[in-house]
Amino acid sequence: MVKILYIAGWGRSGTTIVDNILNSYKGVFSTGELFYLWHRGLLIGRRCGCGVKFAECATWQNILSLAFGSRLPDPAHVVELQKQAIRVRHTQQLADGALSAEAEEYREIYTKLCHAIADVTGAALIVDSSKVPSGAALLTRMPGTVPYLLHMVRDPRAVTHSWMRSASAVGPTTSAMHWLVRNAITERLTRAFPDRHTRLRYEDFARCPQDTLEEVLTMTGVEPADGPFVDENTVLLKPNHTIAGNPSRFRNGEIAVRPDHRWRTEQRRGARLTATALAWPMLHKYGYRARV
Repeated sequence: MVKILYIAGWGRSGTTIVDNILNSYKGVFSTGELFYLWHRGLLIGRRCGCGVKFAECATWQNILSLAFGSRLPDPAHVVELQKQAIRVRHTQQLADGALSAEAEEYREIYTKLCHAIADVTGAALIVDSSKVPSGAALLTRMPGTVPYLLHMVRDPRAVTHSWMRSASAVGPTTSAMHWLVRNAITERLTRAFPDRHTRLRYEDFARCPQDTLEEVLTMTGVEPADGPFVDENTVLLKPNHTIAGNPSRFRNGEIAVRPDHRWRTEQRRGARLTATALAWPMLHKYGYRARV
């Protein structure tokens, strides 16, 4: 049985650094955002986390060869399957309903890929940080796997500030609405992961990164031995083979993990008020105050 930890939530919630640290534990292999392998890796040809173009990464070429041999699925076709059957709106149907023909086909491809990842890397745990809730739902229907869910949450004002500073420049309304919807859907999805899910606030992780991540690994049954932490807040990141994610995925070596509070002083009042108002229904649920 292949153990897979799926990281869900909305972007800019700390998932990339969590992903990279988990990858640095013995027996753990992080794929990054595996959902985007077909588009960003195979169609566009973006770089693997190891620094080379995806098509030149020996690790991923070995994985694809074992999974599909000479019959690699057409990447454009797989992307079309995702559009037709693996969107956010399909999440509940994928979790407990009848699967469409497109979802069945995609599940078969995803299953072969995950089993090949386990065989090639020898990992006891695969981490997929795609964050797409429909992908997490489908994972619960995959044969030969044991799925786990890590729900990452961050203060929506901090998330909005991070998005507005990024190259994508997502506005506060769009960011806050996605934050609300993604987290609400993920909350409902936890029922499909009985005793195999946990929620982690970015703020708690940043304060105690080693303790919080070793609790996550313990949930999956993976012994957090030979960890990458130099001390409680300093970690030695090893090179990775992540597909996609925040540009920080290319970092390795020694880094310090600290809370990022820049949004408290840099964020414009209008953006903060917008994010607070739209995210209001779930602010208190996650322990965030309306007034900061």
